[in-house]
Amino acid sequence: MFKVIIADDELAVRERLLGQLEKFKDSFEVIGFFDNGYDALVSGVSLQPDLIITDIKMPYIDGIELLKRAKEELPLIQAIIISGYDSFDFAKQAISLGCVVGYLSKPISFEELNESMDKAKTLLNKLTNFEKEEIVTTEEAKKNKELTKLMDLNLLMTTKNISDEFRARLKEDGINLNFKNLFFCIFDFDEEYDKITINEFENAGLLLEKVINEEFLYSPYKTLFFQSTQHYNLFVMNNGEIQKEEIEAILKKIIAIINKSSKTSMSVGTSEFDDEGGINSGMSFRKLYRHAERTLEFRTVIGKGSVLFFSDLNNTKPQSGKVDDNEFKAISYELLYGRAEESKNKIATLFEKVTPETFKDTYFFIMDNLLNILVKSCISISSLYDSYMSQADLVKTMYSYKTNDARLAFFNNLVDRIDKINNESKVSRIELSYNQIVDYILNNYTDTNLSLEKVGKDLGYSVSYISAILKTHNTSFTKCLTDKRMEAAKNLLLSSDEKLIIIASKIGYEDPYYFSHCFKKYYGVSPLTYKKQK
Repeated sequence: MFKVIIADDELAVRERLLGQLEKFKDSFEVIGFFDNGYDALVSGVSLQPDLIITDIKMPYIDGIELLKRAKEELPLIQAIIISGYDSFDFAKQAISLGCVVGYLSKPISFEELNESMDKAKTLLNKLTNFEKEEIVTTEEAKKNKELTKLMDLNLLMTTKNISDEFRARLKEDGINLNFKNLFFCIFDFDEEYDKITINEFENAGLLLEKVINEEFLYSPYKTLFFQSTQHYNLFVMNNGEIQKEEIEAILKKIIAIINKSSKTSMSVGTSEFDDEGGINSGMSFRKLYRHAERTLEFRTVIGKGSVLFFSDLNNTKPQSGKVDDNEFKAISYELLYGRAEESKNKIATLFEKVTPETFKDTYFFIMDNLLNILVKSCISISSLYDSYMSQADLVKTMYSYKTNDARLAFFNNLVDRIDKINNESKVSRIELSYNQIVDYILNNYTDTNLSLEKVGKDLGYSVSYISAILKTHNTSFTKCLTDKRMEAAKNLLLSSDEKLIIIASKIGYEDPYYFSHCFKKYYGVSPLTYKKQK
């Protein structure tokens, strides 16, 4: 069942639509109707509709602006445009949004509505009910080639120096990474791995690959999708400039389709956008992999279904100084992803095998590596040193224990300390971003053209990151901006005798009638009534 909201300032049109939409009740449910674009945006989009049927010309916010801002929150939203105006410009703007399945003229005929609703149903079914395609091949050579290609791609992401022989082998595999600009993505399940069955993992991978191919099909980017042990990976490449906003829209849509079409939930973390010139330039693919991994860590703070960019998180300038060591990756992986108990379980397993007796010559070398990988997994090493022990004291303490059990207890305690610091650091970094975003809005709320895109451009954040950060505080860009403007309006009404048109312009509203509507919706009374009451 798909959810529908209606936005039209004519009561007769809304009532006629409600009556006609009864004939589609098996597939569509009307969950809200609004007489202006502002109310539809503030109250309707939060209902998470699948389809918006909207007039173009409405008070306060027109239908084009409503759909544009709705797409920021709902990348899969579809729309039917209604208009009493025969304007090519309106039609051109509507088509450019990429979500309009029908354009109807008033008075609305049922035949036209029926055709548009059929298109909407077909497209929404396609977006939310991708079927698993059977992938059958009987050619053993092809299987072996694909397996070799997969192994080489995974090896590429952990290899420090790419030899000429390995580069030649990648070419034989048909792997072309020689593009001027590229970046790396990791798609990962939001659930713990022990809750994901093998079938769910495989089915999600098939669906993900299909959706990626379809969404990038008409873009200027080339893609290379492959599987790792616990997640899925994607190279996105282009010889031209990489447009972050374009990539963000595609990734948001991919995640939205996956999370709505399957029983699993996934998030995606990206690396930095690399412009070193591809594999023949000697660029570090291991660095891109680590960037994507670290970016994905913040999913534990921001929430499930996240689209995270390295450039967003790098804006907060995290502390450096971590030990560069690629050993004990599984232990580090669990700790980095906030699974301290899993990390300790893997350490315990390691200790069962590695004892001073059985590994007499290499025991302390292994312990040194374990200590280094744990310290490397700490987001803020300086906090670890300040609140717990310095690196020298950690080494000294580790060597001071006489039994394997005592040394295991030391490592378990260290894991707990690092896990606590990591969680606090992630929350702190997210809080820093939140404060930065809110401060910007508070300092620029008088700008009549202030938008989510403008905030992102000026702060260097993606639109999806800003929305996700504000969502962690149970707010949104529209609500945060409205709260500030309404607070300022209240103060001006109480402290001055200026006309409403002046007050409206001072707080970012070009239209005083729009300002009055927003004020009444926010406080329950008109601005003049509020002023008289106080």
